Amino acid sequence: MDKEKVKKPLYKKWWFWAVLGVFIIAIIYLMIPKEQATLSIDTKNITQQADGKAKFKFSTNKGNKYKIIRISDGAVYGPKVAETGSVDMTLYNSGKFKIISYFNNQKISKKFTIHPYADKKVSTKSESSSSKPMDFGKGDMVGNSDMVASITVNSVQKVDPDDVSVTDISHNYSGMQQYVIVNYTVSSVKGDIPLDDFDGSELSVADFNGTIGTQSSNRDNGVPDTLSEGQNADLRIGVGLKHSGNEVTVKFNDLTWKGQIQ
Repeated sequence: MDKEKVKKPLYKKWWFWAVLGVFIIAIIYLMIPKEQATLSIDTKNITQQADGKAKFKFSTNKGNKYKIIRISDGAVYGPKVAETGSVDMTLYNSGKFKIISYFNNQKISKKFTIHPYADKKVSTKSESSSSKPMDFGKGDMVGNSDMVASITVNSVQKVDPDDVSVTDISHNYSGMQQYVIVNYTVSSVKGDIPLDDFDGSELSVADFNGTIGTQSSNRDNGVPDTLSEGQNADLRIGVGLKHSGNEVTVKFNDLTWKGQIQ
């Protein structure tokens, strides 16, 4: 009669130790902290210098590939490699941009805006006359050697608190006595004009008492990002005023308009 074979315990079998070793290595690998993709910009709002240069700095993982895309037309700068992880950049165009950085299988992006250099010397009026308020319907020019825009405040009209242009103010701010819409036109006299610089946030609207109003963040849909030379756009911005009255003052940089509310 054959002797029965004696089964070896698992710990005496070679494959047991092989499987255990692989399992331990996998656990150790999962416990090791993985480097994550990073991307930060020193400022998200950059202004061109007088020579047209827009300088800024951003940081990402050392050795990352990155590229910069101009959102308005899809123009691409790069791809480049972040040799040290800290990158000093110089661009020559204004507008909205996006940095995309690639790390292993990760992708991270950040948006930023380059504003054109504002040369206060470019104006159709002298310094003394530019300080004098213009009537509604009148315009003046602002810009630099590369880009010149004309801005005209056409009218200011009273609206109901439930008008979509001012609901974010009337529903969230107390003490407003009057709501108005400022209607204005921006035209490109020279070069490409980024409309982000004329979206209404640069306007200040004061009531008859001289108190600056609160601007709405609501914007009309379908407004282009950029005006090409010869193009124009009719824009508007809602404003809540602290005092009721018939007269308002509108300012954009050094330009001033004064007139009656319709």
